[in-house]
Order: sequence, then structure tokens, then C-alpha cells
Amino acid sequence: MANMNAQQREVFRLAILGVVNANRTRFGLSSEAIGLHLGMFGFAHSSDDDRLDALDYLQGKAMVEEVTRPVSAENRAWRITTTGIAYLDSH
Repeated sequence: MANMNAQQREVFRLAILGVVNANRTRFGLSSEAIGLHLGMFGFAHSSDDDRLDALDYLQGKAMVEEVTRPVSAENRAWRITTTGIAYLDSH
């Protein structure tokens, strides 16, 4: 995200919200799975670091939450929250 300007970062974060919104399961999506779907938003070659930075930002805004994985905590995944859904619905 270091190479993105403020407008590109916003669109990237909204794209991630759109991806996790499309999958409202209790299991969430991994960063890699999110990356596979970002191509339709023009971010086909996003890095894992960029996605994780954006997910951390969105988590700080309570728009996504990390799904707890009791057996394999290293397999991180995220899902959209009601705050994230409300934001997408209003914009």
C-alpha cells in the first residue's frame, strides 16, 4: 500500500470489504482467498502484506473481525461485521 495514494487505498479497502461481504460465512476468508477475488476490482496483484495492512485497518474500524481458529491459529481469516455491512449499505 506504500505505492498507493489515499484514493487508491480507500478503493482497495472497499474492495476487500466487498469480498468479505460476499462471503458471510462464520468461517471467513483468508488473506490469500481475499486476494483471489480482488482481481475483479482491479487489484489482481496485491501483496499479502498490503491485504493484511488493510485488514488490520478495517478491523480497527470494526468493519471486519478475525475469525478464531482454535486448532490452527496461524491460519488467519476475517469476516465482515454488522458495522462493515452497514457502511457498505450506506455508501
